[in-house]
Amino acid sequence: MSNSNSLFSLLGDYVNRCKSRSIKIMEDYFESARRVTNREKYLSTGCSKFDELLQGGISNRGITQIYGAAGTGKTQIALQLCLTVQLPEAEGGFSAGAVYICTECGFPSTRLQELLQKLETIKNFGVNGDCIFVEHVSTIKNLETCLLHRVPILMSAKKIGLIIVDSIAAPYRAEDWQDESTHRAQSLRTIGQQLHKLCTTYNICVVCINQVAGTVCSNVLNDNSSEIPALGATWTSMVTNSIQLYRNGSSRYATVKLSSNVPEVTIPFEVQACGIKAVN
Repeated sequence: MSNSNSLFSLLGDYVNRCKSRSIKIMEDYFESARRVTNREKYLSTGCSKFDELLQGGISNRGITQIYGAAGTGKTQIALQLCLTVQLPEAEGGFSAGAVYICTECGFPSTRLQELLQKLETIKNFGVNGDCIFVEHVSTIKNLETCLLHRVPILMSAKKIGLIIVDSIAAPYRAEDWQDESTHRAQSLRTIGQQLHKLCTTYNICVVCINQVAGTVCSNVLNDNSSEIPALGATWTSMVTNSIQLYRNGSSRYATVKLSSNVPEVTIPFEVQACGIKAVN
């Protein structure tokens, strides 16, 4: 009888330890989730209606991809974010500067100056172009060097809240890949992993402007469903949030295609002298 009691006692202790361990694991899980939730911030687009439909703005979790054909407003949104990131947190900003990496054309400084004068949400907050650090790169090697070495050095000296790559696809499309299946994918993973690392380490927003591929007669059919982001599955696997911009006639639309907190929603918008504005 004493052996039986001892066995039941051991089993009871084991069950209690398992329960305590399970409870501790669950507590750690919810504490980690709480910390992640508390760390998540949203960068205002500069348009309150746009922010409302995005449930706060552009998330600082992972890589946000904004893709679309030429003339859909991708760079306009990117420029506006470079200004709103300088706003105080109470106004939807991060009280920080921005890094703008150009891989195609020159930096649109003329348009930036126009936004500085006419964007209502930044007035009276001392927002200026001096907090935007512009880098021009044209090759994959230069892009990797910029993100792996030069940007971290800058961020150790300056408070940065936003990194924009405009566009992520251009260097990859410009170069002739002899062994595309290996080297291209490896380079994309290197870039993606570094952007995620910078995002997590510094708690910032990362926005990559992307081109489109696979468009078939969309200009005739006014059908955006045939437009997919460039760079394929390797790059897509790195993206956390994805927003497609497209045009239907003279109208512009933004559709949330991938998000951790926003359902698929389409936002009609206009590009005005005073910035992007969501419309009814």
